[in-house]
Amino acid sequence: MMVASLGGVLKTILWIFIISGIIRFVVRLTANYAVNKVNEEVNKNKRRESEPQFGNKQTTGHKTPDSEYVDFVEIKDQE
Repeated sequence: MMVASLGGVLKTILWIFIISGIIRFVVRLTANYAVNKVNEEVNKNKRRESEPQFGNKQTTGHKTPDSEYVDFVEIKDQE
């Protein structure tokens, strides 16, 4: 039968605290890095959306086969 000594128990508790501290530190660093990267991507997308885009014009209305622009206007009956 083995008997645990007080020194062995304290050593084990100390190692548990050291390892958990290292894990917390690494998780904080990686989480901070990930949040910063996501934030940068969101800011890039916002800037891209706010810039005027040339060449991607979407016209309202319909085009005839002759490629003329036709705008349809609703005419209300006056009664």
